[in-house]
Amino acid sequence: MLTVKYMRGLALAALLGTSVSGTATPAAAGNLPSGGAAVVPCGDVAELTERIDRANALGAGAIVLAPGCTYTLTAPADEPVGLNGANGLPTITGRLVIIGPGATITRGSVTPFRIAEVAAQGSLVLAGVTISGGSATAAAGTPGGGILNQGTLTVVNSRITDNTASGAGGGIAVASGARAQLANSTVSENTGSDGGGLHVGASGRLTVATTSVVDNTAASTGGGLATFGTTVLSSTKVRENTTVGFEGGGIYTATGTLTVNAGRIEDNTAGSYGGGIANWGSTVHLRSTVVDENTATDDGGGLYNNTGTTRLISSRVTDNTAQNGQGGGVYLAGGSVSLTAALVAGNDPDQCAPAGSVSGCS
Repeated sequence: MLTVKYMRGLALAALLGTSVSGTATPAAAGNLPSGGAAVVPCGDVAELTERIDRANALGAGAIVLAPGCTYTLTAPADEPVGLNGANGLPTITGRLVIIGPGATITRGSVTPFRIAEVAAQGSLVLAGVTISGGSATAAAGTPGGGILNQGTLTVVNSRITDNTASGAGGGIAVASGARAQLANSTVSENTGSDGGGLHVGASGRLTVATTSVVDNTAASTGGGLATFGTTVLSSTKVRENTTVGFEGGGIYTATGTLTVNAGRIEDNTAGSYGGGIANWGSTVHLRSTVVDENTATDDGGGLYNNTGTTRLISSRVTDNTAQNGQGGGVYLAGGSVSLTAALVAGNDPDQCAPAGSVSGCS
């Protein structure tokens, strides 16, 4: 059972850059103010907002929510609305920790607004908290339905679920130059234009460990994840995500690097190419990873490589389907795909296409 004391330890470990479940977390500058944080009364949004304002004014702070309680935001925060749209909580400009355990912050309003925004100079640690119901849809192309991160974000033992963005990152948008880490968390049932669950901008950095990215939807690319920066997934499941019209049912990657260690990319569906993964110019490394039972409407049921380089090392691409195209396992349109101790088998209608394009795969 997750106790407040345990979750506080996780959050402080994240702030101090120590290990959280074996994963290094980004350090925040300086230390938190000393002393314990009183629990915000169950459902008291006014008190929660006041605590965030106080932390911003002091430069740092820790907030503990009542275990299992829901804090329902009924209107945007009382602050000027910037180019990225309205937020339910005050924009986070200091170093802030919000600790559950098992608490939920959600939107309960017909007015669209995301739940939280982290400014470029700010940092946020969420531990044991669910973020749900955010709606960054007041204008076309608005990013970050649940959270827009322009600074530093750490999410531990938390859920980002049922958020919507008209732009990138239905669950979380990591802006260009920003950093985010997720550990032991779930990103589910979010919707966005690119990156239904998660979106990483150019020069952004995302590290994900022991996390599930499941049942998210993108209108364009990257049902679970769209990344244009540097992304590392470790022991993470990307499952049952969908793109409605374009590439990368599970993951879309273009520029930057994508590394997947001991991951599972399964049961994703693309409206066009790359049911599991679509590579549009990145350097991709899949190590000890399973790409299984994904479906592309066109080519590349498991993997579609348009440009860039993809290396599969001790990995397998199995039982994927290209419904109306070729390369049930792998389709190489450009760039290169290499196999090292990797298996491509059981895919429909074929394993790799065009014939002979991927060495060691028929």
